[in-house]
Formats: sequence, C-alpha cells, structure tokens
Amino acid sequence: MPHEEPVAAFSTQPSRTGRRVRRAILIAFLVAVTIVMVLPLTLTTQALDANLDPQTLGIDWLVNKSIVRLETTIAMFIVLAMAWNLIGGLTGYAAFGNVAFFGLGAYTVGVMTDASRLHLPFALALVVAPVVPTIFAALIGIPLLRLRGHYFAIATLGTGIAVGEVIKNIGYLGGATGLFPPILRHADALFFYLMAAAAALSIGVTWLIMRSRFGYGLIAIRENEEAAAVIGVNTTAYKVAAFCVTAALCGLAGGIFAQWNSFINQENVFPIEYNVQMILMAIIGGAGTLYGPVAGAIMLEWLIQSLAGRGEVAVFAQIGLGVLLAVTVIFVPRGVVDFFGGQSRLSLAYLRRSLRETSV
Repeated sequence: MPHEEPVAAFSTQPSRTGRRVRRAILIAFLVAVTIVMVLPLTLTTQALDANLDPQTLGIDWLVNKSIVRLETTIAMFIVLAMAWNLIGGLTGYAAFGNVAFFGLGAYTVGVMTDASRLHLPFALALVVAPVVPTIFAALIGIPLLRLRGHYFAIATLGTGIAVGEVIKNIGYLGGATGLFPPILRHADALFFYLMAAAAALSIGVTWLIMRSRFGYGLIAIRENEEAAAVIGVNTTAYKVAAFCVTAALCGLAGGIFAQWNSFINQENVFPIEYNVQMILMAIIGGAGTLYGPVAGAIMLEWLIQSLAGRGEVAVFAQIGLGVLLAVTVIFVPRGVVDFFGGQSRLSLAYLRRSLRETSV
C-alpha cells in the first residue's frame, strides 16, 4: 500500500494526492478555458463562412447569445473579484466600495462615446476608463486607508454610495436618465474577448504583484501593519498603490461593460450587490490566493445567473449564499481552492484550528 505523506491542518505543502488533484483540476480548467475561448467565434460571420455553423456541429446550445453573455458576465466578475483580492485579500483591508471604481470607468466611456457629448472612439475611451478611477482612488485612498477594520469598510461603502448619488444628480452625466453609448451590433464575441482579456490581465497583474517586493509588502501589512512599518515598508504608499491598481482594474471592467450594455445609469453601474458579490467570490474561492477569486467568480456567478428569475427559488438562493459564506469563513477560511487543492485536510484538528482562527 503506497505511503501517504502526513499533512497537518493548514499545511503549507499539499499531500501527494493533493498535488495530483491540483494537476487534474488545472488540466480540466485549461481545457474548459480553451473551449470557452474558441466557441464564441462561431457567432461571427467569418466562422459561418468557414462552415463552423454551431447548429451543424450540434453545439448551438453552447454558443447562443445568452450563453456568451453569461460567459462575458463571469469574466467581468473575475476582474472585480481579482481587483478586490488585491486590497482585501493581499493587503487585508476589506473594501466595500469598489463598485465606485467600476461605475466611474463606465461613466468615463459613456461620456466619451456618447453622440451628444464628446463622441470619441470607444478604443480611446477604453484607454482612459482605468485612469479616472485610479486618480479618484489616489485622492480618497490617503485619508480612507488611515482607517482600519469596520471603520474602513463603512467608509468605503459610504463612498461607493455617495459617488453614485452625486453622478445621478449631474445633468451632463445623464442625471437620472443615464447615458446611451453607441450600439455596436453583432459584437457579442468582441465584448466577450475584451472582458476575457481584462480577466487575464487581472490574473497576470496579481501574479506579478504576489511575486514582487511590493506584494510581499502588502502581505506584511495584512499580517501586522506595525511590524511591516518597523522593517521599512512604507505602509501608506503601499496601501494607496494597491488601492489604485484595484481601481484601475475595476474601471477597465466598467468601461467595457458600458459599451457592451449600451446603456448606463446610477442603478446598473453602482449596484450595492456588486460589492457583496465580488467579496463573496474572493472569500469563497480563497482570498489572498491567485486562483481563488477566479474559481469563486465562476461558481457563484454561474449559480446566480442560473437561478435568476425563478421566483422563490432565487430568494432562497440568496439566503443560501449567505449560509455558504458563513460556512466557508468558519470551516474553510482559506477558500475552496486551498481546501480541494490538498493544502488542508478535513479532520478534527482542522476544524478546531479553523474555529480558533475565525473566533474573536
């Protein structure tokens, strides 16, 4: 009988079985990503001309517009969850107002492309979309990031709500009516690939940060901010920089969303539920990890979209999300990626350790 390496609760090294499971999950994920990236091409005229008609291939249910829209939405939430992970997971500052950055990016594109306003090309507007929320994050980050814990969470939540209300009352920004960026017809695949590229960028940026001195500084702040300052980390500069990167990623996703949706107003680009969902996705998948927010975004957004519009089922699903979050925080505090990847093993010692680490 093969010898299995012992794994302690919260071990830093996965077991042999865990490594095999992680490899299998990675392979399956890469195959799924390849399929998802290729199939939307069948929506284009060029694909039909190349005899790649999805109905002929028997896969039309995979590439109809509603499925591509779902895939685009999931990619968007991957960006938002990865962005939150930088400030909430790596730095340890639970921000509840990131939707403000998303909305500012959306309104930047809306104003720049609207025919009755600047009427500039979408490509140019998309380049500017991350810049506006980044500047805003730098301005508010210096005072807000002096707060900690629930004070910081409440302050960021209030900021997100306030920005939406202010924009709603500015006539040039559309007021309560909103803005109508020009419609790009037959561009479902285009927006999917744009959002997928933004998701890939957010993963790449996080990967680089986690392996840099900057990333180590953020983790030091999360673990003990006073100790990080003692060893030479400029905590204020590091926190504001992380906040700005978060804002840029959210703004990029918001800019793509604005053109994709062809209509934006205060309600659909500053929704409070986006704040909750991106945090849920990061925590359930594994806050502070590279692939946790990706897994959380895919699982939760697919579940939310699948149950949407089903009456009482959707209501119970929202309750279930709350229960799922509580169970995850208490019993799987490092997220499902860590747990199923073999880093931790379900045992009495594991549960005792989890309860200790999540208790006040």
